[in-house]
Amino acid sequence: MEIKRQKPVVAAYHYDQPNPEQNFETQLQVGFTPLNTEDPNYPKENSIIRCILDFRLVFAEYVISGRVSQINHVVDRKIESQADVTEEEVNEIVAPLFDIVKRMTYEVTEIATDEPGLTLNFQTEA
Repeated sequence: MEIKRQKPVVAAYHYDQPNPEQNFETQLQVGFTPLNTEDPNYPKENSIIRCILDFRLVFAEYVISGRVSQINHVVDRKIESQADVTEEEVNEIVAPLFDIVKRMTYEVTEIATDEPGLTLNFQTEA
């Protein structure tokens, strides 16, 4: 699958101390939105997909949360819903967003704790 990616957008990124009065759980949510274009010259066989990653990562010392997104142009493939892509293709499309969260988390936790940064691992076992 050939993907032409636009620049990712960090809509929000928060590093917070946990509030004992609130009981948050770790959450990862990936969403896809097919987009239309008004450009008559845009190739009809291509698809435009907006990918959004909402996350909340809860640790004993801090809570990290936010939203990152990216517009992807999938070449020579019509995608009208998330059902039109396999799990492997979803992982390929969203991988850059997870990389951004990993990089930012490492840097922010290194600065905030004055210790080596937290290395996230989003890999799942099948």
